[in-house]
Amino acid sequence: MKKVSGNKSLGALRVRLLESAGRLPTTPIEQWAVDFLSRGGPALFSELVRRIAGQLYHDEVRRGAAVLDIGLFGPELFHSEVTSELKAGDGILWKIERPEAGEKGQLPGLS
Repeated sequence: MKKVSGNKSLGALRVRLLESAGRLPTTPIEQWAVDFLSRGGPALFSELVRRIAGQLYHDEVRRGAAVLDIGLFGPELFHSEVTSELKAGDGILWKIERPEAGEKGQLPGLS
């Protein structure tokens, strides 16, 4: 499995929806994350990034972005954007945690 955005520590993290979210999703990335997690339950952070980046990529290609350089980069072009939004939603829409940390785990450097 590919590492996300060059940060090796993110690969083992899991993401789960919060039972009472602080707000509704406001961006397409947030909506796709909520939809994916609602359907499939908790997911590996790296898998969630990969799926959402793929969705963003395919949406851009459908809008005609294939004539630009986007076709050379593929979905990986969106990994850092998706990673940033997932980190921003931590504790608001979902919880990002280390598998061994359980419900109360703190994640350094995700603020």
